[in-house]
Amino acid sequence: MSEHAVGRRDVWALVLAGGASRRMGEPKLLLPAPRGNLLQQTVHQALEAGNVRVAVIAAEGGPLRREQVEGLTVEWLTTAQADRGLGASLAAGVRQLEERHLPAAIQVLLGDQPEISPEAVRQTAEAFAQTGAGIVQTRYDDRPAHPVLFAAQLFPELMALDGDAGAKELLQQYKDQILEVKIPGPAPRDIDTPEDYERFRLSVFPKS
Repeated sequence: MSEHAVGRRDVWALVLAGGASRRMGEPKLLLPAPRGNLLQQTVHQALEAGNVRVAVIAAEGGPLRREQVEGLTVEWLTTAQADRGLGASLAAGVRQLEERHLPAAIQVLLGDQPEISPEAVRQTAEAFAQTGAGIVQTRYDDRPAHPVLFAAQLFPELMALDGDAGAKELLQQYKDQILEVKIPGPAPRDIDTPEDYERFRLSVFPKS
């Protein structure tokens, strides 16, 4: 897992945004954030890395629409399989990027982690560019987390994913071959519940 495939160039950041927001009770990625809403905030963070192209995959016919990222340089993808879980959305996103762009690698980001840093995205892509590692994962002070980068040779295994486990089994399978990038500070938090969002809101919006 070390060579760049011939004809492949760009590293993409794929933002998974197909969840049903069951624990939130409303489309959480449309909740306000400093850069618009949570989805826009996460996309902005990825774009500011400066060395990746960015795509979003959302549920076909869901509450998220292309116009909600209007003005951002982002590829908009949809899937009818989003209700099957995170793994199914990831598989669909990788498949569509592979068909359209032949990426050298794809970083996986979660739409509900708006605190992900541009530096984490940038350093993950840089580590791949320098080493050609098959998997690059960020390790924060408290744990490994997103973004996680997969090189093109692993795309067939990503495209075979289904259900809600994401790529956890793949990370376990190749755990001895993962290149870790150390990022100071805690891992970015998921925003799953109203309480999670309230903590985020209080941390990013000035008190009036």
